[in-house]
Amino acid sequence: MDKTNRSDATVCVAKDCNNELDNHRAHLGYTYCVDCSKEERYLSHTIYPHKTGGYVQSVSKSQHNDLKRLDRRRAGSERKAKGIYADKSWDRWLESYYAPKSEKVKRTPKPITNIFIPYRQAFQKVIDEFDNGGYSSACELTQSLYSEDRISLIQKSKIMNELASLQMMTSKQRKFMRKL
Repeated sequence: MDKTNRSDATVCVAKDCNNELDNHRAHLGYTYCVDCSKEERYLSHTIYPHKTGGYVQSVSKSQHNDLKRLDRRRAGSERKAKGIYADKSWDRWLESYYAPKSEKVKRTPKPITNIFIPYRQAFQKVIDEFDNGGYSSACELTQSLYSEDRISLIQKSKIMNELASLQMMTSKQRKFMRKL
């Protein structure tokens, strides 16, 4: 039987083989049967880009071996584990968990030793500076009083608000406010 001149290629073209080709192989254009083929068998490699969504990729045997060597999620892995299992830190944690606990030293807060000047006295200093040196000079004085811990933050903000309202007034309004 002459195999080279056949148009319906349902028999393997190899020399000593008379196996019939599967219809699927013939449809794909193969002329050798599975036993005589020199085509490398494709294998599947599962890829996990995310823990809930893996997919399968068809690769050659050499690529499959390389990917299997590199993949940390493969079955029968010879790669060393990382984390709590590899360095036995889980065991160390359990030992420290069950070990008797030493009593914690209670920390007592230090008493506040800042004694601030009264608000009216600080406000009067700032107003005197405002009259003599202007708004920016009064703001600097307020900031220096706060930086030196002579007034509290709340006192500083109240004084700054009063300074801003005085600055926005006209000179006639300020004179009127002085009389009050």
